[in-house]
Amino acid sequence: KTPIANLLLYSELLMEETMPASAKANVEALYKQSEKLRFLIDSLVKLSRLENGIISLSPQQAALQPLLESVVEQYTAKASEKGLSLQMQDTDAFAVFDFKWTAEALANIVDNAIKYTEHGTIRISAVSYEMFARIDISDTGSGIPENEQAKIFARFYRSNSVQKQEGVGIGLYLARQIVSGEGGYIKVASVPGKGSTFSIFLPK
Repeated sequence: KTPIANLLLYSELLMEETMPASAKANVEALYKQSEKLRFLIDSLVKLSRLENGIISLSPQQAALQPLLESVVEQYTAKASEKGLSLQMQDTDAFAVFDFKWTAEALANIVDNAIKYTEHGTIRISAVSYEMFARIDISDTGSGIPENEQAKIFARFYRSNSVQKQEGVGIGLYLARQIVSGEGGYIKVASVPGKGSTFSIFLPK
């Protein structure tokens, strides 16, 4: 096992022990921070493997409905914990994509939507056109200032307006790398104070 896995395991075991409330709170904090560290390391490893060709994408033509359902299933509980509604519109759209890695890209965007939305709804939908399909992930969150919208896909970039939120600015960069590797691209439309819509365009 990796050191992070061991740290998580021992933290879980400690949380089952009887101890003062203050000590238990410290152990729970240790567990949560270890989870975040594992997520960061996993993201960096995935990105490195993609960029160095160790992992190659295998796009295939497939329906988008199962892809969207898998992401909604993964994040429904997390959205509910914040009192948010995560909704998906059924679709008959299809595209050419790598299921596993496109799910990773969408998950990063949905995770951000949950993180930066305090109340309201996150919606996922997809439509099909002649040459491409478009997946939209919309939220009612804090929005992104116009002068920063072109920067948010850069590696390690974090908006000044969200510095108080935890993160290192790798999720959107990884999402863009995945979608670009499939021959697609990502756009964002956002109004500060009203929310954002990330549109993922995939070839057919």
